[in-house]
Amino acid sequence: MKHLILLFLFILSSGHLLAQKDDAAEHCDALIKKGIDALYKKDHSASLEIFAEAKKVAEQNSLYQQQFITTNCIGLNYYQMSDYSTALDYYLEAYSIAVKYLKSDREMTVLNNIALVYLQQGKYKESEKHQKRAYDLAVANKDQIGIAIYSSSLADLYNITHQLDKALEYIKISREALKIKNNVRTDIDLDLAEAKNFVERNEFDKALNILEPLLQKLKSKEYIDHRISALLILSKVYLGKKQSDKAISYVNQAQKENLNYTNTKDIYNQFSNLYFSLGNYDKALQYKDSVIIVKDSLNAIKNQAMYQNSEIKLKLQDSQKELKSEKRLKFYVAAFCISILALLSWLFRTLYLKNRQKRTIAERNEQIITLELKNKENDNLLLEQQIKEKETEALLEKEKLKNELESRNRKLAANAIHIAQRNDKIEEYILKLKKNPEIIKNDQLSQQLDQLKLILTKEDSNDDDFLTHFEKINSKFIDNLKEKHPDLTLNDIRYISYIYMNLSTKEISSIFNITIEACRKRKERVSKKLNLANSNDLFSYLSNI
Repeated sequence: MKHLILLFLFILSSGHLLAQKDDAAEHCDALIKKGIDALYKKDHSASLEIFAEAKKVAEQNSLYQQQFITTNCIGLNYYQMSDYSTALDYYLEAYSIAVKYLKSDREMTVLNNIALVYLQQGKYKESEKHQKRAYDLAVANKDQIGIAIYSSSLADLYNITHQLDKALEYIKISREALKIKNNVRTDIDLDLAEAKNFVERNEFDKALNILEPLLQKLKSKEYIDHRISALLILSKVYLGKKQSDKAISYVNQAQKENLNYTNTKDIYNQFSNLYFSLGNYDKALQYKDSVIIVKDSLNAIKNQAMYQNSEIKLKLQDSQKELKSEKRLKFYVAAFCISILALLSWLFRTLYLKNRQKRTIAERNEQIITLELKNKENDNLLLEQQIKEKETEALLEKEKLKNELESRNRKLAANAIHIAQRNDKIEEYILKLKKNPEIIKNDQLSQQLDQLKLILTKEDSNDDDFLTHFEKINSKFIDNLKEKHPDLTLNDIRYISYIYMNLSTKEISSIFNITIEACRKRKERVSKKLNLANSNDLFSYLSNI
């Protein structure tokens, strides 16, 4: 019975471990995708941080495929940053993983990367050796994409070493492979390699036939380095064709669009060659000095001693691949069996207790978090309620003040209209009296009536009383008005005050004892003083002061 329980626990724990490994693989793949995106954007610090985390997950869970990808991509980051010694260290580590645990397609990938490092260092024989190994593996596996990529890399190498016929041979091999399975990036690399080959042969028109349509395809930021290469080759073409203006134009364009510091050396070299061919030796030397500065900056981050150690590591990995002794295999089998027998029962019990303890802790933590969330939610609801109550009180108070202000303004307006109407009636009565024949004959009485009428038509102390009361009620409005428009007269302010109280033109003309037409003209005049294009906008403008 005890053995059956142990067997059951073993099956359960194995399933649990497999599920954990699947989750880890999924998480690791997601990190790898993010890291590759950052790498394409040349955000190397972010990419390295992501790949370091993914590498740790892969190592902890023995995910060799993901471990290889992360290690190789870390090397690729350092390669793009021109730290070739560190890049080679990571490529060697990736090579070791590929040899031990993975298929040969991974081995040829990292061999190609190692070859590119040697190419950058000018170690052409070493580069050719590793590139040929990658190419041979691709041929053995009938991997058409691999054949296309590695033969394209070999063509680049032979262009650099001026083995132009060999370069064309591998370009043809690569083109044939791409007919079976196309790859856009490799197709672009081939176009550039073939164009370089034609330039080296001084066949400039053939190079132009490749480069001019290619340049139109390379507008995406993804191919910016390819575009810089194409522009520099075009500059060399026009230099060879003795069209110096076009040659300078293309190298200037390359300098303007360049985003990669490692391309700067090639750009300065081309400038130097151009100005040297034009006889402008001062400028040629200046750019040659710039090339030296760039080279010094790149060499400062490279450590030649690391390369020697890395080469030794590569040789050791090759020998480890070939040595598989029976004794070593028996040792691993025996050690594995002894470990299983010794630790199986302890492992089951420990896993069971740990899982139970984790579940208990997780449940308690979940309960604590739930209670804390509820408390926070209640506190937030209470705070929101208090805020709403305060906002409501503020709105009510504001509305109360607004209503009180409007009430006072209405009383003030009514009083002004009442006074104006009373004065109109008195004036009307004076006119009737003046038509009386007895009063017409009495000059003294007639003069006194004229004087009374004159007093009524003048703006007396009532105006001042009105403005005083209005300013007390609407002090903020008057202050803002005077601040914005200091050139307004008291008469203008009095007129504006009646407009602000939304009195009609008829009511205002009655208060001022003027005609409606005169009142309209005054409105237009005041609107101009306030810089308003249309007098109809006056009330709206005053309401917003």
